[in-house]
Amino acid sequence: MIRAIVVVVVALVAASSCKSSEAAVPADQVGGSAADRVPLVPKDHALYARFEGTAFDNACSDDAACSKGGCSNEVCAGGEPPPGDCDALEVQIPAAASCGCVAGECVWWSDGSLSLAAASPDPTPASEAPGVACGDVACAAGEQCIEYYGIAGPRGPKFQTCGIPCPNGKCADGKKCVTIADGPGPVCQ
Repeated sequence: MIRAIVVVVVALVAASSCKSSEAAVPADQVGGSAADRVPLVPKDHALYARFEGTAFDNACSDDAACSKGGCSNEVCAGGEPPPGDCDALEVQIPAAASCGCVAGECVWWSDGSLSLAAASPDPTPASEAPGVACGDVACAAGEQCIEYYGIAGPRGPKFQTCGIPCPNGKCADGKKCVTIADGPGPVCQ
């Protein structure tokens, strides 16, 4: 009888310790207090929307609500792993950075010891000009030359196509934003 009670108590202790390790940890308890978490990507950074997945619902209460996505895990956003554009970025998120919940929002963060290199601000890229060369073709007015990697990612060849990107999921002129996962990513069609 005593042996059966001991077995039950040990089983209950083991089960409760397993549950606590699987539970989502509040943002203010991972790696110290919330004050220890410093957002990595400044809001005025040229790639802020790309890295922080601003097209997604990034509200969170703990790190379990946040996930990394994109071809090279460059996007931090709420929910399921977000898609990416698979284009080569001039700036990379440092490997030591974390994607998690800071002040109720999924963002890249560090302990303050990391910094993100500046990106070239180019509000009107030359690739948006009419007739821009894109491989062997010239893009139509309003289209950009979009560079991307296929399913092999950065280890494979880089492709080019003309199109209108829609990173925020919005298109003009009655077109629909469609994500081509092994192609140029979200584009208007």
